[in-house]
Amino acid sequence: MIDFRYHLVSIVAVFLALAVGIIVGASALQPQVVSGLRAESQLEKKTNETLRTELSQLNQQLGEDGLFAQAASGYLLSHLLDGEQVVLVTAPGADSQTVTGITSALHRAGATVTGQVSLTAQFFDISKTTESNLIALARSLAPAGISLPAASAVGQIYGQQAAAEVIAVAVVRADGPVTMTQQQSQAILGGFGQQGFLQVTGAAGGTTLSGQATLAVVVIPATPSGNASSQANLALVAVAHELQRSSAGVVLAGSLPGSGTGSAIDAVTSGAAGVVVSTIDNANTSTGQIMVVQALRLLLDPGASPAAYGAVPGAAPSPVPSTAPTPSPTPSVTRPASKPLVKS
Repeated sequence: MIDFRYHLVSIVAVFLALAVGIIVGASALQPQVVSGLRAESQLEKKTNETLRTELSQLNQQLGEDGLFAQAASGYLLSHLLDGEQVVLVTAPGADSQTVTGITSALHRAGATVTGQVSLTAQFFDISKTTESNLIALARSLAPAGISLPAASAVGQIYGQQAAAEVIAVAVVRADGPVTMTQQQSQAILGGFGQQGFLQVTGAAGGTTLSGQATLAVVVIPATPSGNASSQANLALVAVAHELQRSSAGVVLAGSLPGSGTGSAIDAVTSGAAGVVVSTIDNANTSTGQIMVVQALRLLLDPGASPAAYGAVPGAAPSPVPSTAPTPSPTPSVTRPASKPLVKS
């Protein structure tokens, strides 16, 4: 029988050999390993310093660009929307500073802001109960001449689609005389408001719009839903589309953080919504707010088509608006020539 001490000595010998091997190996490789790690560390440090410098320069440039946009806004916006009325339609979670900045830019452009229609989270609920309520409201409040789409044509968001069509004709009109009195418009908006689907804020306070607008700006949530094809995104795009059909032009605007992948703007630009409207993805900046106004103005030109503008790569085309005065479709409104869109 093998004595226990033999096993003990063998185990000790194995571990001793292992320790000696580690020490010898580390001693032999240490200079090369340390030298390599030190070189990699220095390289990473240099790279980080370069990136910090570039980031600082870019932040400084963005700040200066913003200051320039603010200083130049008087020239870039002056009289662009004289005689036009604009309504703001906001989604739940829309950035309030973005809404305020857009409103200010519209005023500087000479537009009259008729007020703000704030859609609630309940409007975007796709439960059967909500869909039934929206459909019933849309049918009961729809003015004469409005033909609501068949349920099979729009699927799960039929209620939102039908409601959007009725709400749109209440808040906007194409160029020409008003098609609905303030009382008629308020009756429609009040009906949806009483059921908790929206809230109205008048231009001077209160809960009544000052009248039908000729143009509209739809402001998306400040945070993307994560899926461009989500029902909420498709419903919001449907609202913008109906406003576009009933007005002289609409812009779907959002803050840069809220306009990325999974947003309503992504749903439009990626084709997931199957609808084309003008979009601005950096409306939280002074430059983007100027672009909102200029995009609206561009849509008033004969033959103008919706397009995507903003800071995202590939989202800032450079259309050349007409430099000749554009005759007004109505005698009461004289529109100035368009000015080139600002690229960020």
